[in-house]
Amino acid sequence: MSVTLERMRRAVAEHREAHAPAPRPRLLPPIEQILRGEWRDTPHGQAFIRDEWYPLDHMHGSMPLSAPLEARAHGLASLLGVDRPPEAASLAFFDIETTGLSGGTGTYIVLAGLGSYQDGAFRLRQYFLADVGQERAMLALLAADLERFDGIVTYNGRAFDVPCVETRMALARLRSPARDMAHFDLLHPVRRLFKHRMRGCRLAEAERRLLRIDRPEDTPGWLVPQLYFDYVRAGRAAPLRGVFHHNAEDVLSLTGVLATLARLVSTDDLDPDDAAAAARWWEAAGAPARAAELYRRALPWLEGGPDWAWAALRHAALCKRAGARDEAAPLWRALWAEGDRAAGLELAKHHEHHDRDLLAAREVTARLLAGAADGREALALRLARIERKIASRVQRAARQNVRTA
Repeated sequence: MSVTLERMRRAVAEHREAHAPAPRPRLLPPIEQILRGEWRDTPHGQAFIRDEWYPLDHMHGSMPLSAPLEARAHGLASLLGVDRPPEAASLAFFDIETTGLSGGTGTYIVLAGLGSYQDGAFRLRQYFLADVGQERAMLALLAADLERFDGIVTYNGRAFDVPCVETRMALARLRSPARDMAHFDLLHPVRRLFKHRMRGCRLAEAERRLLRIDRPEDTPGWLVPQLYFDYVRAGRAAPLRGVFHHNAEDVLSLTGVLATLARLVSTDDLDPDDAAAAARWWEAAGAPARAAELYRRALPWLEGGPDWAWAALRHAALCKRAGARDEAAPLWRALWAEGDRAAGLELAKHHEHHDRDLLAAREVTARLLAGAADGREALALRLARIERKIASRVQRAARQNVRTA
């Protein structure tokens, strides 16, 4: 009896399982309300975007969003390395968030932010990969929007953002307009100007130094893949608000960094530390006279601080090339007193060849040789030559004394 009952139960269970309704597909969460965006129809499907408009007087840190529009043309030209800079209104300020930092074919663009000046305001459009199956639609809409601009502004975009966009568009069989656009990567001028003060020159460092911005509660970039995969697996969209905010802040910061750097290379009315940074810029740009004047103004105010030594050494080198050794010598002497061996060598050369103070040249060279870990042979030869000159001078003086006796 029990065997028969068990068979009946099994048969009923199998019947129910065979005729059970198919599981309903998981519906996407109402991201339009959660992320405050909208779906757009494209020839390739639907794409999810979010538009936010900012007035031009909106302050992002210490700079209004209008600042790039007011930047001097020659400052932008020098900063961007072009003869005629594009109008700021024709630039796309661009940043992406991805599922990883490798940048290979397995890296997806989760969110792309594109900022631009339109209709007397600043529009920030964000393109979100709400459905991996709709990636081509998202990228097609992004490509169509990029076509309107003459140049693209990024931060480390030459190494990461733009190659990642080109890879994803190539895989989606789309043509990337970025490859034909002028590309202005702000990481490189920031490094040239401020590598002495920003070890990594990351955007967060540039924000703090140039725009007085700190983001203690920001969603870090390394967390983006985890939050996005949580959304894909479980539909949790609310945590992505932090990703949208992080991306928006990055794009807005590009405007302030661009305007700040353009000002640094277009005016001489600068704080001493900024003047020293600008002097190094003009030195690399092939304008030594302007660089020297900026160093000259800044050095008295930098003395005793962390920037004085490198600025003094570079200014002394410019003075030497310009033939102004009398201006360079006190700087070499002060640097040598602080233990700068490069300055000591220059001072030894100056004493030997220009002010003919062989005793001072011997003293400096002997101290250099005593503390040398490398280059000892060259220093020993220099010291021997100075000793011969001193001996020759002593002999000449002795002969002169004999003749006059």
